[in-house]
Amino acid sequence: MATISPNECERLNDYLGPKTPGGCFVLGHNDGDDPFTHGVEKGETPFQGKDATHHRNSWLWPKLARRVTKNSDLHQSRWRRPVEVSGDECSRIFSLLKIKLEDSQEALDELPVGCKKFVMS
Repeated sequence: MATISPNECERLNDYLGPKTPGGCFVLGHNDGDDPFTHGVEKGETPFQGKDATHHRNSWLWPKLARRVTKNSDLHQSRWRRPVEVSGDECSRIFSLLKIKLEDSQEALDELPVGCKKFVMS
């Protein structure tokens, strides 16, 4: 399995459009301003302003404490996981990039880093 970063997903979206892997295609359809949409790494926080320091009640049920706190792995800020693709999917991405870019070297340069080990072997 290979992992594709959000930046690599955005580049694949630019080149391949709807033929990108499913997790990448979804990333191309949001504005990028919402930190909860893109997810965060451990230790980083999407909370800003007062939300970073104060507990707030649920918007759905006011005055009802949220059971899944921001430190939990189940919190909505961590729902977006990195996109993982198989070796076959990496080969498919490489062949689509070769067709789109009409140059094998440029397609190899634009291929996600995690996929290069599958294509080079």
